[in-house]
Amino acid sequence: MKLKRLTEGFFIVFEGLDGSGKTTQCKCLRDAFRRAGIDTVFTREPTDGPWGRKIREIAAKGRDNITPDEEMSFFVNDRRQHVDEVIRPALDAGKVVICDRYYYSTIAYQGALGLDRAEIRRQNEVINVFPKPDLVIYLDIEPRRGVERIREQREGGANVGYEKEEFLKKVKENFDAMDDYNFVKVKAVGNRDDIAETIVEIVRDRLGFDLH
Repeated sequence: MKLKRLTEGFFIVFEGLDGSGKTTQCKCLRDAFRRAGIDTVFTREPTDGPWGRKIREIAAKGRDNITPDEEMSFFVNDRRQHVDEVIRPALDAGKVVICDRYYYSTIAYQGALGLDRAEIRRQNEVINVFPKPDLVIYLDIEPRRGVERIREQREGGANVGYEKEEFLKKVKENFDAMDDYNFVKVKAVGNRDDIAETIVEIVRDRLGFDLH
């Protein structure tokens, strides 16, 4: 089937704690768009680029004297490259872009490390003017359940940089405080297919796509 491109691109972001099912639901929504014949790109942050690899190293091994400000610069640099090379070209080409994490995660996670959340938002929305998503799906899960899922599914368990329960409680508080107009909360508990259908209904209602 030949996939059609739209007259304008649409940008959908999934956010939430690790273990909330973000990646699974990103792919479910991507498949729904493709069944509707709409050209769709699935991408993620951190990326597999040089800055993204630095971030993944922190996740795997810990911070090792890297300051929160230095870590923040890794995210901004990674996102700048991601936007320039993947997100903006796809949107300009009339594709739907579905992204697993974006700067809302940076606000929530780096804010939990003690950085000012308003300043993080300013660096992403004002200084760097990264594209604003049309829709943000926040998959809401309790930190303990998220960590349990990670330990069940991932060999080696939770990573040392970002997945400690007490830290994740602060991250969740930051996510829960977000009230952006494009931000929709979805409970990430229950049957995967039921959650996917809820998300499809939200996309239909918010963006007008005829998905099944």
